[in-house]
Formats: sequence, C-alpha cells, structure tokens
Amino acid sequence: MTQDNRPLFKPSQAAKIQAKIEKDTKPVYLEYYDNPAKFRDRERAEIEAERRIEAAADMDEAEFEQKKAEVEQGFWHKVRKVARSIPFLEDVVAAYYAMMDGDVSLRTRAALALGLLYFLWVIDLIPDFLGPLGFVDDGTVIATILAAIGGEITSAHRAQARKALGHEDLSQGEG
Repeated sequence: MTQDNRPLFKPSQAAKIQAKIEKDTKPVYLEYYDNPAKFRDRERAEIEAERRIEAAADMDEAEFEQKKAEVEQGFWHKVRKVARSIPFLEDVVAAYYAMMDGDVSLRTRAALALGLLYFLWVIDLIPDFLGPLGFVDDGTVIATILAAIGGEITSAHRAQARKALGHEDLSQGEG
C-alpha cells in the first residue's frame, strides 16, 4: 500500500484508470522511444542506467540505506503527482517494493534505489515538467535496470504494486 496505507486509485476504478493512462500516454512514449530521430537521448539514458547498475555493485549496506531513505522520502509524493502521465507505473511501484524487500540481493536493491532516484529527479535528460515526454528517459532507465536484474522482481512485488495501485483482483494480469 502507499505511504498513507491507501491505494493510489479507488479499487473499483483502478483498472479502468490504468487502461486510460496506457491508451493516452503509451503511443507518445512509443513514438519517441522507437524513433531515434526524436529520442536522441535513448542511448544516454541506457548508459545512465548501466552506470547506476555498476555503482550499485560497489555499494555497501550503509550506502544503500542512505539511498533507500532518499527514495522513501519522495517516492509516493512523486508517484501521486505523475500517476496519470506514465504507462510504466506498475513497474516503478514493483521496483519500489523489491527495493524494500530484504530477501532481494543488496546489489539489486541498490540498483533499484539508484534507478528510482533517477525517476524522482525532476531535471534529468528530459525534464519531467515536459509532461508525458519528460518521462521517456525515466522509463528507459527503469526498463534497462529491470532487464539487467532479471527475475528479482517477483510476482509478489508485482502483486504489492497492483494492490497499491488499487486493483481489486490481484490474480488477473489486467485487474
């Protein structure tokens, strides 16, 4: 659940809202993400994600705890603020729950924390205040990190994310 222990969207409306978000924002993302002429910073975003993965490998528990605290401080505020602008919201929230899970390796939790910190920054490769386009680089960083860590984000983390987003039927892929 979210920081105040309430779902982000009303459970009766969560699936409908997320479907609308995907319908409204996913074409914008794909238009830029799949078009090198429009999304010139894609390679830079992927390099940034790889840099964060490498930094995570050298992070000790104390450094991770500091980064985790930074994520916790601003995560739910940012998620609420941008929830209707990003089609990869469930991935971001699942990454948060995996980062919080002590059973996940330190290296993975650290990489997720560094990726989520990138998501929290307003000014990055593409500033977030540009609306949906401003999150294309954030999505690239998160997706690159998720691909690199493999299966360490579990179905339990995804179920926690879906619950935090307000999905009533957690057994279904689309709520």
